[in-house]
Amino acid sequence: MISWIQHHLIRHGRWIFLSLLALIIVAFVFTIGNTPGCTTDQSAYREQQFYGIDLNSPRDSQIIADKANLSANLNRQQIRSEQQYQSLILNRVAMLHLADQIGVPTPDQATLAEYIKTKPAFQGPEGQFSVDSYTAFVDSIETNPRIQSGLVGLVLEEDYRIGQLMTVMSGPGFILPSEATAQTVSSQTTLELTTAEIAYNDFNPSIEADEAALKEFFEANSARYTIAERIQASYVVFPASKYADQVAEATEAELREHFISNRASFVDAYKATLPEPAEGEEAPAVKFEDVREAVAKSLKNQSAERLANEAAQAFAYTLYRDEVERDSTVFNQLLNDSKLTLIPIEPYTADGAAQRALSPEMLESAFALNKKRYYSDAYPVSGAYAVLIYQDRIAPELPELESILTEVTAAYNAEQKRELFNAKGEALETELDAKLAEGKTFADAAAELELKVNRFDAFKVSEAPRELNRSALQTAQGMETGEVSAMLTTNQIGIFVYLESKEIPEIAADSEEAKQSAQFLTYLSSAASSSSLMNEYITIGLPEQDTEDEAAAE
Repeated sequence: MISWIQHHLIRHGRWIFLSLLALIIVAFVFTIGNTPGCTTDQSAYREQQFYGIDLNSPRDSQIIADKANLSANLNRQQIRSEQQYQSLILNRVAMLHLADQIGVPTPDQATLAEYIKTKPAFQGPEGQFSVDSYTAFVDSIETNPRIQSGLVGLVLEEDYRIGQLMTVMSGPGFILPSEATAQTVSSQTTLELTTAEIAYNDFNPSIEADEAALKEFFEANSARYTIAERIQASYVVFPASKYADQVAEATEAELREHFISNRASFVDAYKATLPEPAEGEEAPAVKFEDVREAVAKSLKNQSAERLANEAAQAFAYTLYRDEVERDSTVFNQLLNDSKLTLIPIEPYTADGAAQRALSPEMLESAFALNKKRYYSDAYPVSGAYAVLIYQDRIAPELPELESILTEVTAAYNAEQKRELFNAKGEALETELDAKLAEGKTFADAAAELELKVNRFDAFKVSEAPRELNRSALQTAQGMETGEVSAMLTTNQIGIFVYLESKEIPEIAADSEEAKQSAQFLTYLSSAASSSSLMNEYITIGLPEQDTEDEAAAE
């Protein structure tokens, strides 16, 4: 088994990362300046070292991003946000640096083979390592050449070392016996309660926004309405269609290689044009000859896009090499000779860049440009490549109240409604207490106040009904029998909790329940310890924010 895994890892490991191109497309953005290169003013480049990795280096950031993506894929870990993604990458860099510092060894082949069996990506339906699953995973992508050689083996070795380090950093975990007992008592406590609800959306108080109140609200919340710094720019586009006639006719070998590299997309597109096979019949296998025309068209488009990219890069390089000033005679002549037209871009903020149809990366690059270094690198846009031409920055500004009166009025009304809703909650709590003092049940009192009543018969905290709001449950645990809570606002609902009864069990410190609680709390303590150490180590390694004023370059 070990030799089989070694054989496949050596032979096919470099193809595995391709699956990430289909499964995970996450934008990872370090705080980088203008990318260094032939189109960039090298003197403006600033390294940001983080444990041996330059966060401003496209090459370094791409390598660690590839590794983090592959590791997540091998562990079937879903990345749900950019913040989680960046944390994953920083953690990886820091952990590997620390592993190097303290000498965590690389696993030998036998250890690595056993470690591979633990990877979720290679497990079958029953949760055990499956040769079929491993083979299917590898064979599904082994024909693609666009993968860094040896990446999978390297990531597996690094993941193993990180795992060993985490085990040491976590430690045994420490808790007091009384903590385990208290946790058990809390989970085994029996509660009986009733809740009363008022829907925020059904609460419609009368709100009159006079001019003075709106002006005061606008001034107090001016930061909310201030338009952030905006970029004024335009761009020149190099459409691939312009270079289609320059593409040489592909050879048969080139067509077949393109087909092999993109087999799945061609096959799927062709099958979509075929009628459904009759019941019991299999769809015919798709051969190269069936899709030859589509392959030729795809390869020609790809080649034309490459020529467009080269032309865009050459244009930017000319601006750099000849130190062409923006809007100069030479600049305008270059546009005319290249048959290019400046296409204006509506001014945009940093946050607004991602909401435009143009390449967000190209738009974001403008924030690293200035009047001296006013051109970006070439970026892909729809069927073309483009170069952004920076023009100016519009300083942050606060618009006149009249121009955004509708927006301000809506925000003012919303805030007033929240305040009135909270005041309504306080009034309802007082009325509920008064009706209970008169001898009425909580359910009857709530009904008289037109609140929605929910009754929850006796249950253990650890077995709380799913329909019971978690905030209400947490509040009830700290209440006394016969007590009414203040209004809790959660998920657009105001909730009052009335505790009908509460039974607290007696739990022995050596009981099975207490032992289980101790194990759980020990795990939490261990995880918190390692997380705290890791966060501190990351903070120490992060580069200081560059505070140098570059206004002179403007």
